Amino acid sequence: MINYAVILAAGLGTRFLPYTKAVPKPMLPIIDTPTLEYIIKEALECKIQHIIVVVGHNGDVIKKHFRKNEHLNYQKLSQNIIEKIAFSDNIHLEFVTQLILDGTASAILSAKDIVGSHNFLVMNADELFIKNHPYDKCASKQLIDLFDITNSNIIGAQRVSKEDASKLGVIVGKALDEKTMKLEKIIEKPNVIDIKDPIVNLGRYVVKNNIFKYLENVKPNKSGEYALTDALVDCAKYEAVLCYDFIGKRYDIGDKESFMKANFDMSLNDPIYGENFRQYAETILNK
Repeated sequence: MINYAVILAAGLGTRFLPYTKAVPKPMLPIIDTPTLEYIIKEALECKIQHIIVVVGHNGDVIKKHFRKNEHLNYQKLSQNIIEKIAFSDNIHLEFVTQLILDGTASAILSAKDIVGSHNFLVMNADELFIKNHPYDKCASKQLIDLFDITNSNIIGAQRVSKEDASKLGVIVGKALDEKTMKLEKIIEKPNVIDIKDPIVNLGRYVVKNNIFKYLENVKPNKSGEYALTDALVDCAKYEAVLCYDFIGKRYDIGDKESFMKANFDMSLNDPIYGENFRQYAETILNK
């Protein structure tokens, strides 16, 4: 059973400057709610009790958001707003700071003392996954269910276009069934013509506690960063690491176009403003 989640929220967000000079990228809003809240709610949907958020130099902004604001006059707020604020007012999180931003391996290692001997979920805060249907399991729950069956490290993956795959890490391995592969290696940002099967690793992982020994010994990649994916490739030399093609629509919140699409799609489906927004969008597009 997975009771711990480590959310990686320490990135600089340079593609969103100047906004991210002061505000961390995970605080970018989907309409009126920080992306990070969606990530945390996904962890809660998996019944995870201990949520650790790894923050960077401007992490105080995130910590402040998840404290009750004593300056707000709640009596003058609408019930709808109060209900939305109640989540960030009352959720209990643990925070650790990644002092040197040198990759996901270092970020996860900063949470080692809190995680202890437990297996855990890893979530990239700048990757948002939305269910295709309300009855679907969330991305993380799909991986956790497979972990519970196999007791193997699990990498969240999806098939994408070859053009998109060339910007990400392409998984190479042995197919076990139509949705599961056994990892052999990950090729970062390959040329399109070299991609045979464009299945890529994405920002959800379920890992066993022994991943820490691989994280501690992982070598820096070409960018000089220490990556969780490289540690998992090292781990795959000694035990099974599975890649699972999970269901859900992905938005890369670190990419401006994808972030805009997330806001557009979520606006269309907003329970209060969605219908009016849809009518407005249709009017503009039909001009």
